[in-house]
Amino acid sequence: MAAKMKTVKKGNIVPYLFILPAFIIHACIVTAPSLSTLVMSLFEWNGMGNAKYIGFNNFKEIFKDPLVKLAVVHNIEWLLVFITVPLLLGFVVAILVSQLRKCQMFLRTVYFVPYVISAAVAGRIWTAYMNPYYGVNQVFAGFGWEKLSKMQYLGNPRIALFAVAFVDNWHWWGFIMVLFLGALQQVDPTLYEAAKVDGANRFQELIHVSIPGIRQTIAFVLIMTIMWSFLTFDYVYIMTNGGPANATEIMATYIYKNAFVKYRAGYANALCVIQSGICIILYFLQKYVSKLGGMDDE
Repeated sequence: MAAKMKTVKKGNIVPYLFILPAFIIHACIVTAPSLSTLVMSLFEWNGMGNAKYIGFNNFKEIFKDPLVKLAVVHNIEWLLVFITVPLLLGFVVAILVSQLRKCQMFLRTVYFVPYVISAAVAGRIWTAYMNPYYGVNQVFAGFGWEKLSKMQYLGNPRIALFAVAFVDNWHWWGFIMVLFLGALQQVDPTLYEAAKVDGANRFQELIHVSIPGIRQTIAFVLIMTIMWSFLTFDYVYIMTNGGPANATEIMATYIYKNAFVKYRAGYANALCVIQSGICIILYFLQKYVSKLGGMDDE
């Protein structure tokens, strides 16, 4: 009896031993820095010298800082673009590609290639394309399209953010398409056969079979898009660095500037806390909406 109890006890410990290394790594790399960010948000610190405790003054300044409000608005605009354009484009193309019997792998590869290109490389290439002196504007000028040839894609405050979003969408939508395509291929073919027997057309199959069959993938893509939209940094920093005239300033670039340009690490940490809080709120909001829509069975 004692030997049996000892075996059971050991059996309960072994699974925890397997996950212990990952837990330690996560605690050192993620949990500890996150807690230090929360603590340092209460200090005035330049990132190198001694930190001075100032309580919640950083947070009080955040709510008075007009650039923070502007950055949040830009993040929301970015979010609205990325929960519509790449998702719809990726879904439609996934539906079309899934119907093909030939060249499917070739098309999947072609559409996915932009996702594996480094953001630094892609950002620089597209910045050159959008240069008014030797980019696509000169091509438009050659065709006699004067209005397009004079367009300042990254220099016009009204369209600069959407120009950068276009480039990020070029990089992102192929990944979404591959996710949707993989999910569509997992839908039971007998459901489509039953729908055809009942007289359903292609659109009805899409609404009543395809979309319900991949609702978990849709929920996953939505939540990841929401998170990454508020954490985006690379393309904006590479292509515009928040300009012109703060027209593309987002939370991540503003945090970077405060931490490494203005040497206000304490204020940057407070901004990180606010950014994390927004992401958490959006996460639970998305989960709630997904449950109402039947996309989340948990």
